[in-house]
Amino acid sequence: MIESSLIREERLVGHIDGYPSTIAPKIASAFDSIASAYAESQLTDNIQKTDRYLLPLLRRIGARTVLDAGCGVGATAERLREQGIDAYGFDLVENVKFWREQQRSVSRFVVAAPIDPVLPFAGGAFDLVYSFGVIEHVGTTNGHSVRRSDYHEVRRRWTLELLRVVRKGGYLFLAGPNRCFPIDTAHGPDTMAMNWEKAIAARVGVTIHRPWGENFLWGYSDVQQYLVGREVAIEPLSVEGLMNFSRVARPLRALARAYVRWLPKSLLGTGFNPWIAALIKKA
Repeated sequence: MIESSLIREERLVGHIDGYPSTIAPKIASAFDSIASAYAESQLTDNIQKTDRYLLPLLRRIGARTVLDAGCGVGATAERLREQGIDAYGFDLVENVKFWREQQRSVSRFVVAAPIDPVLPFAGGAFDLVYSFGVIEHVGTTNGHSVRRSDYHEVRRRWTLELLRVVRKGGYLFLAGPNRCFPIDTAHGPDTMAMNWEKAIAARVGVTIHRPWGENFLWGYSDVQQYLVGREVAIEPLSVEGLMNFSRVARPLRALARAYVRWLPKSLLGTGFNPWIAALIKKA
């Protein structure tokens, strides 16, 4: 029996290693995309991002009950709980082994389907639902950049399901690399990248890509498209403190940090911002 009043038993179909699941254990599958080294980096990097970026945001908007959409190994949600925030998380089944290793609460973390998740939470359950670096992988067949033909529709449904569990007057915060910015320091090249893009990425260690045309990354125009017809207000935010630039050559990191620190507010919602950081208020 789930102790938390926010997780609805009737929306679950089973449990995986004790964690509530919206997919049947017998058919549970995952992208084999989490290496132990990456999981270890989440435990440190995500805590830093939580302290310097997410907690100040929560204080600004007055959020007390939050959901981490694509919570990975659960470091961010757990850090928020340590700070007195009523935090929950969901992600794919591949994360369960890390939740178990870190002794994450079975009342706080939920296994969800990679495509079209139906979240086991009531409508309007959260003050804030946030997602960092996740939506660009939604609607893919390999967990990275091989897109389904209907990936925009899949992402639209995913976004609207997140918005469903946000209370009126609450917020949905979506963040991730900006398709319209020509440098991506978080991922390898798009599956359909041109040869010159792949060659540059291999040489310099970050992805240089065309800021136009199809790409597995996303932009503010996509967010607006997915939310057409919904009563929302979208505020672009700075990503200072959210990006750590670990893949940027060390001599250039100070320059990268200065760039995001001094980027004018008028340009935050454009291709000049390296990351999308869309704070969406639900009317």
